Amino acid sequence: MNPTFSHIITFLSGLVVGIFGNYFATRLSEKAKNKDLRKERKKKFLEIQKRMPNLINEMRADLKSSNMKDCREFFISPSKQVPFNTKQPVFFYYEDEHPNLISNIRIIERADFIIDIKEGRNSPKYQFTEEFVNLLKK
Repeated sequence: MNPTFSHIITFLSGLVVGIFGNYFATRLSEKAKNKDLRKERKKKFLEIQKRMPNLINEMRADLKSSNMKDCREFFISPSKQVPFNTKQPVFFYYEDEHPNLISNIRIIERADFIIDIKEGRNSPKYQFTEEFVNLLKK
């Protein structure tokens, strides 16, 4: 066999092995990072659940109800006596039922489990992230 041809084959073989090795190493590294991130997020959720079990349990029950399972938005209201009209299905959480409700909502928001979607100067309105919904439904 021609030595030049042999060197080209060896070079190309090494190049292919290097490319595939790099590709698989990157994939495995990303997979490990994602696994670590999921563990970290689950740990954060468990900390929040421990800190405010009544609120988390109410949210969990709300999301498991058959007629509201696809609902993702909620309002904060001082009490059930405050009238509120909405055309779409939403959840309500009341300050007189949950001590420090606004502060607890801020904690959940800073953990990126809910998003503030308040429009103008209306009542505080939020949306659950799908990640949070999945953690609540477990």
